[in-house]
Amino acid sequence: MAIPAPGQVAPAAPPPEPPPDPTRDGAFAGAPKAFDPNDGLIADIGGDVAPRGNKGIVVMAAAGALVFGLALGWMGNSYTSRGAKAERAKAKGQKMLTEVQAVADMRKDISVKFEELKTQIGKDPKAGGAALVELNTTNFEKHPKVDELFGWQLASIHPTGVKKTFELYEEANGLKTDLGYLAGFVTANADSLGAAGGPAAFGVLFDKKGNAALVERVAPLCAVEGEEKPCPPDKAASAVAYMVRAKLGADPVRAERGTGENQVVALANNEMYTYIVGLKPENNAKIVYGRLLGQVKARLEAMNKVERKAINALKNYSDNPDIDGSGQPEPGDE
Repeated sequence: MAIPAPGQVAPAAPPPEPPPDPTRDGAFAGAPKAFDPNDGLIADIGGDVAPRGNKGIVVMAAAGALVFGLALGWMGNSYTSRGAKAERAKAKGQKMLTEVQAVADMRKDISVKFEELKTQIGKDPKAGGAALVELNTTNFEKHPKVDELFGWQLASIHPTGVKKTFELYEEANGLKTDLGYLAGFVTANADSLGAAGGPAAFGVLFDKKGNAALVERVAPLCAVEGEEKPCPPDKAASAVAYMVRAKLGADPVRAERGTGENQVVALANNEMYTYIVGLKPENNAKIVYGRLLGQVKARLEAMNKVERKAINALKNYSDNPDIDGSGQPEPGDE
């Protein structure tokens, strides 16, 4: 705009231009248009311009259907896997239950036969010892099988049941050991356990190096009319030799009286002898036998106390296995 000269009035500013008519051009120009569903979609690049369609919507719908199908498949497979796992758990539970029940049945069988064998040993220790060996051998050939208890199912059984099951197996193994000791002792000491009783008199037998071994003095031998015969009770101090037994149950052999090689000296029945051997040494074998009997009976009683809870725990699991951590009920004694 020009600057007016002095004394002149400045011309008025031209009026502003009116805003453009929105109806003349643009989206609203001309006659109304029909709605185009493809308007605004990006066409494929390259080549002729393809007509616009609903391809993207179809792809999205297909992808959604695939995901939904996979979800249904996973759910079906999960259900199938859960069912298969439950069946495996039941089968393993039944296997464990069968094995533990077999151990309990073995205990009952041994308990019954053991009472019969005690009577037999009292009448005939040798026959009773042989029967004990057979009892121990035949009963523990197949049981207990600890490997039958291992598997992931064991973690789902109630802790009390697991504890009692392993206590049962521990006592069963101890029973096998104690029965073995008892059978070996009875077999080796059958004569001492008989009506005649055990060793009643002892001596010391020397070897060529001067080493001494404790032996049983079976009978003193005296010189009578040029030959050796068993001494009369009042002549035992005059014995020239002894029939001795170096091993329990062995046949006695002759040993001259003295301190040389293969000679024997009688042990005096003094205070020290009584302290070590006892007032009635003929009962020593029977005392040991009684102690071993007590150990076997204690094992059988311990097995009887724990086996019912072990069986109940495994039965609970076999009937309704826990595969989802819901837990098993504590087993009872009934």
